[in-house]
Amino acid sequence: MKERIVTERGEIKQLSILMGCTREMVSHSLAFRKDSRLARAIRKLAIERGGIKVGGNSKEGDKV
Repeated sequence: MKERIVTERGEIKQLSILMGCTREMVSHSLAFRKDSRLARAIRKLAIERGGIKVGGNSKEGDKV
């Protein structure tokens, strides 16, 4: 499973307001499709506000 951060409903909008960026940027950041300084700050804030990191740590050979 691909790594991502799951948040509560409406949290992407709140994160975009707090960080002064678009909802699209927040969405890409939480899905680890971006890795800029802003994206890392968004992920950190999302986790501080109750987001949960899921996925990742799987190896290529583990795919079914």
